[in-house]
Amino acid sequence: MSRSRPPSQSHKSHLETLIYAVVPDLAPKRASSTTDEAARRERVRELVDVCDELLQRRGSAPLDVGALPEQARLLLGRTDADKALRFNGTWSKLERGKTLASPGPHLQFLLGLSKISQAAARAAPAVFPAHAQAQPAQPAASSSRRPLEGVAPNVPVPGAVWLAASTSGKGKSKAEMLRAWRTSQSRPPFPDALLLRDTLYLLQGIDGRYVRFAVRPPKQHNPYLALTDGAGFPINRPQDGDEDEVVGIDLAIDEAKDGYITEPTKTLLVQISEMGVLYRKVTDFVKRHAASATGMVIQSLCHFLHHELSSYHRLLAVLEAQMSAASEGEPSQAESSKLTLMRLGLWTEEMRLKLRLMVAIVDDAKTTRGGALVSKIHAHTSHGDPLVRKFTDQILEEVSKPFFLTLQRWIFSGELHDPYKEFFVQLNPETSSTPGRTSPHHDAGFESGLAGLDIGGEDAGAVWETKYVFVKGMVPGFVSEDFGKKIFSTGRSLNFIRYNCYDSEWITTQTHMATALKYSDLAGLERSIDDAYSGASKRLLEIFYDKYNLMDHLRALKSYLMLGAGDFAELLMEALAPRLSKPAISLYRHHLTSDLESAIRASNAQYDSPDVLRRLDARILEFTHGELGWDCFALEYRVDEAPLNAVLDAKSMDGYERVFHHLWHLKRVESSLTQGWMRVTSGSRTFERLPGLDNDWHHCRVVQAEMVHFLRQLQAYVQLEVVECSWQALVEFTAQRAGDLDALIAAHRAYLDRVVRKALLMGARRERDETLLDLVREALDYILQFKAAADDLYGWSLAEATRLDRGRDAERGLYTDPTTDDAPRSAAALEAIRGRVRACALAFQDRVVGLCREAGTHADLDIRFLAIRVAFNGHYALRRTTKKADKK
Repeated sequence: MSRSRPPSQSHKSHLETLIYAVVPDLAPKRASSTTDEAARRERVRELVDVCDELLQRRGSAPLDVGALPEQARLLLGRTDADKALRFNGTWSKLERGKTLASPGPHLQFLLGLSKISQAAARAAPAVFPAHAQAQPAQPAASSSRRPLEGVAPNVPVPGAVWLAASTSGKGKSKAEMLRAWRTSQSRPPFPDALLLRDTLYLLQGIDGRYVRFAVRPPKQHNPYLALTDGAGFPINRPQDGDEDEVVGIDLAIDEAKDGYITEPTKTLLVQISEMGVLYRKVTDFVKRHAASATGMVIQSLCHFLHHELSSYHRLLAVLEAQMSAASEGEPSQAESSKLTLMRLGLWTEEMRLKLRLMVAIVDDAKTTRGGALVSKIHAHTSHGDPLVRKFTDQILEEVSKPFFLTLQRWIFSGELHDPYKEFFVQLNPETSSTPGRTSPHHDAGFESGLAGLDIGGEDAGAVWETKYVFVKGMVPGFVSEDFGKKIFSTGRSLNFIRYNCYDSEWITTQTHMATALKYSDLAGLERSIDDAYSGASKRLLEIFYDKYNLMDHLRALKSYLMLGAGDFAELLMEALAPRLSKPAISLYRHHLTSDLESAIRASNAQYDSPDVLRRLDARILEFTHGELGWDCFALEYRVDEAPLNAVLDAKSMDGYERVFHHLWHLKRVESSLTQGWMRVTSGSRTFERLPGLDNDWHHCRVVQAEMVHFLRQLQAYVQLEVVECSWQALVEFTAQRAGDLDALIAAHRAYLDRVVRKALLMGARRERDETLLDLVREALDYILQFKAAADDLYGWSLAEATRLDRGRDAERGLYTDPTTDDAPRSAAALEAIRGRVRACALAFQDRVVGLCREAGTHADLDIRFLAIRVAFNGHYALRRTTKKADKK
């Protein structure tokens, strides 16, 4: 078929430009001979003729026709209207812009090459690789194509090669065309069968014959340094894993002799070889840790990895069988049944993702263990890939089995079986290493029985608080910290019930009701733990309240050590006062115990429980030379057996003892002041007739009234606003029976801390903790001194009245015993007593003024109200103002 018209000059120039762009080897060259230039022009002319012939065969319009855009829009509109609209916009930009001087020829050329015209495509032969597949061969229709058929194969004209390939019966793919061209250029490709064989070796972590793993070269080491355990400095020694670190692949191929491997094939080999590197790391980890004592979680992980590696081996066996079947099959075998590198990469993509995740977990397992490793694995469940999430769930289901077995035993029986310390509850190493304690790896449990445990004389509070520790770093990611502490409390409660409350039968019953725990049922796990926590806590509180009568003991401490039982305190003070007024060295414990029993029998304390009364005891503290019995007497309430000493521990009993000493000192001062007031009130009326004593007794009565007011306000504050209010809050908490033993201990400590802090008038800042208390103690001491001075004044008055009576009797001639006292000496003694009375009164008032001033600015509102009640009438404020004026 001949062309209907020769191409125009502009048409030819556009086609030549396109040919130069597609085949750069045909572009004009400066340094070329005349013969080569003539051959180049001839080839270009032939290709121009071929392209022009193709354009005419496809029904293209002439280049000078302006209907090309409309024809393109019509062709695009048949298949996709959106494409037609986009073409319309693009063509408008080309016409308005300066990108192309004349876009019409380009559009005509593109229309000629388009696949849209199906009729033209069926009539024209395939030239480019994109259209060369599955099209019948066409005979040469023009003489202009015959010279191309005779071109030598070693001439680098890709267009000619493609045209020749397109005439060979069956269509070929681009890769086959490219391979044919490289073969024609004496560059044969490397056989695919050999690459596949080596790739299967790489997948098993083994070097192939032609493709091998590239290993990082070892570091340069100093040859003069010893690498053994001998002498030498440990500098630049090889680290573990440095010698076998794979960094890529090496190709042991001479491309000039063995064949050429394309860059995409090399990239594909690198991607597939990654699985071999990952396989090596996983297998090394399994071999190193499978049989070693590294932890139950690690062993479960190795078991799962071994199972996955078995699946990986089956996949390799299937791939190898398919490759062998394809190599032994007929040449006409279908393409879909042949194993290629591309298909190998696609078929192993899922396993590659799994191996990557396994290696990431293996790397985590090198630095973490137990619950921390489970938490690391759980972090992968937030991955966006569903395959990764599903595979991670499978790993966790297997790896977390030891964790859930330990958890199940802990929350249902209170036993900790954790030989490798992988659970977030662990035995305290400080207590477990103490002689006489159990093994640090697990509890004695039912295996050893209770005979091996020496808990009878042990502080249950220390056992509850220090026997087990909560390791926050071992809490898995699917367990929150608060939930983990609930698990911790549940097991501790059960263990405490078993070994400290001696209630193993209830634990055995609960163990039979246990349900299996697993990762796939986290909702059921939460329900089981909540039920176990509530049941264990409720049972433990029942034991304290009902079996061991905790509230009776707390009420006894309030009545006896906090002097809440007024009749008992009065009788005890009355019985002990004569003995305690003597030097401490003259005290005997059996005397104090006898007086204590007398006070109990004479008061309402006799109706208390015998278990409470037998715990009361009187003891003598350590004392120094010169101290009185008041300074070393203490009332004791013994609570030294489990489980009561978990709540009433040694620290709590120290707090009760501090409160008792303070209140006992107040009671002593009150008793002394009462006796002094009775003497002053009854005696002053008798001795007021003595000359010059009216003002002295009046002053004593006024100061004593101030002291009584101060003491009454202080006692009312301690007993009513501190002790009773704190006790009411504790009773309301215990009535609810909520929480666990930790909550009960915290409530009791809050109660006792409030009593100690408020009763002793402690401040928030450390430097002011004892300021108010020191002022109170000094005021109380001055009250005792004032009472002694008032007693001396009473004695002097009595002696002076006796001396005056003897003088009167002598005047009447009556016989009286001789006396050594004279008036001057009696006057001097009276002045000394008056000075003591005034000094004690002023010192007491100064301490009260200072107390009101400091307490008025205290952070505690109750203490500020105490200052208001003590100085309710402004008397001490007036004294403070007068004192400042006197100083000025």
